[in-house]
Amino acid sequence: MPAKKSNKPAAKAAKPAAKAAKPQAKAAKAPAGSAANGVYVKGLNFPGLSHETVKELFKGSAITNIVLRRKKYCLIYFKDAAGASKAKDLNGKMLKGQKITVEAAKKGQAAERATYCTSVFVGGLPAMSRATGAAAVKKEFAKCGTIQKVRTYRAGHAFVYFADNAAAKKAVTTMDQQSLSKPFPEGKQITVRYSVRSKAGDAAKEASRAKKIAAAKARAAAKKAN
Repeated sequence: MPAKKSNKPAAKAAKPAAKAAKPQAKAAKAPAGSAANGVYVKGLNFPGLSHETVKELFKGSAITNIVLRRKKYCLIYFKDAAGASKAKDLNGKMLKGQKITVEAAKKGQAAERATYCTSVFVGGLPAMSRATGAAAVKKEFAKCGTIQKVRTYRAGHAFVYFADNAAAKKAVTTMDQQSLSKPFPEGKQITVRYSVRSKAGDAAKEASRAKKIAAAKARAAAKKAN
């Protein structure tokens, strides 16, 4: 007699072996200019403090930027966090006869002014009335782009507010160290630098100033009444 067929289902195929766990991704490097790559140094009040002397003190690690403050403190940004970590090893050490403090930077490096500023500082101007000076400066810088405002000072400098960053960039790259036409002195070179000033910022300062003046007057009136 033929063998009876089994009604039991065929055994399922064995499950494939679990895939090997993926290797853990490496920790992302902190971007250049971030707080993780910077240190704040105090106690550098020795004669001759400069960007060059700071670089010499912290040589051995790639430095991307140095910001000096009041010739006593500075912010140093390194290419990577390893450079900042190495710099912290100097905390409490004596350098050039001064005991220094090296701490982690609290803020990252500010963006380059050339990437966002819409106004410029103009130095090396002669003393002129505000009206005459503003008109003359506006005429000279109009070729760089649309000007929203010009503010001049009798001390011999001015601020030019443009409509966009491209115009400010053109002013710095084409007008710096150039001489202007009359009524400006012939052959006298001017200085043009990026400025963080803005019309909105000026308005906020003026509002704050007016508020303080009003508060002072109110206090004086109240004191007089008493």
